[in-house]
Amino acid sequence: MKDYINWAILAPGRIAKSMATAMNGVKNNALKNIDGSKIRLYAVASRNLQRAQEFADKFNFQKAYGSYQELFDDPQVDAIYVANPHAFHFDSVMAALKAKKHVLCEKPAGCSRQQLDQMTSLARKNKLFFMEAMWTAFNPCIAQIKKEIQAGTIGEIKNIASRFNNRNPYDPNDRNYSPDLAGGALLDLGIYNIYFSMIFADFSPVKEYSSSVRMFKGIDAWNSVNLSFQNQIMASFQSAMDLPNPEKSHPATIYGTKGYITMENFFMVQKAQVYTYKNIWGPEAQLVREIDCPFAVNGYEYELAHATQKILDGQTESDIHTIQKSENLCSMMDKLRQDWNMKYPWE
Repeated sequence: MKDYINWAILAPGRIAKSMATAMNGVKNNALKNIDGSKIRLYAVASRNLQRAQEFADKFNFQKAYGSYQELFDDPQVDAIYVANPHAFHFDSVMAALKAKKHVLCEKPAGCSRQQLDQMTSLARKNKLFFMEAMWTAFNPCIAQIKKEIQAGTIGEIKNIASRFNNRNPYDPNDRNYSPDLAGGALLDLGIYNIYFSMIFADFSPVKEYSSSVRMFKGIDAWNSVNLSFQNQIMASFQSAMDLPNPEKSHPATIYGTKGYITMENFFMVQKAQVYTYKNIWGPEAQLVREIDCPFAVNGYEYELAHATQKILDGQTESDIHTIQKSENLCSMMDKLRQDWNMKYPWE
């Protein structure tokens, strides 16, 4: 049995650069819990050979391919990180699974629950590892925040609030503004708000939800969502393509009966502040603890190390970001889009 994984990257774009940086970091033993020799940077595939070769040279991959099919046909490829825009995930993932490659697919894995179900069904049929690359699930700062909550510092959680708003000018060539490419705030940004809420609601089923949306040329430019979980925790969030956050970050607050926890850039949080109330009434609170968990590399290393070890152990599913969690996440986004009458052209 092999004691390493030959990793490949499909589509060497912006997010692929982040993963390639993490791969090099893990290979160079940036993490204590995994031997760097288990990671091998093997191949990169693009529809443009020159682009693939430049990426391979920059990030120390052994091979570069000018087509995805060449990557699928290479018997030395063990696992593929699918990094193209999410409108293309379905075709890329299905082709990789049919070629008997393990898959780590950038979020959202599927643009709909129907797509996701076909992916997971084929992965299970072929006994292959498949995971949506939801890096938030593996963030060490999130784990520390959960420990603080479990210790009872802020009491019983009542509400989770977050905002993920980016101000990007309209560009008809931008995939985020294209219905044909599954554009909009929800799948690109709001997915993080939903998953963050689910994490701190202990993945309790959603009992009720409500939402508002501002549509623009077939995509959700802005949305506001309220979730009510069966364990009585409430969540509220906004995500937007064309509006900024006044704080110049993407903030989140977890409110409890005894205090609250605040953070910036919740989707990639590395620092958080824990406050407790000074009185039984009113907003006055005191800072009791700062949580500081800087990334070993850039945050992508944790999901990469997890997927690598699971594959080496012969497992086909994560026990942290499970397929069921991906299913619940995707189903929630389907329900919201249905309420907004927001359909992609292929649906």
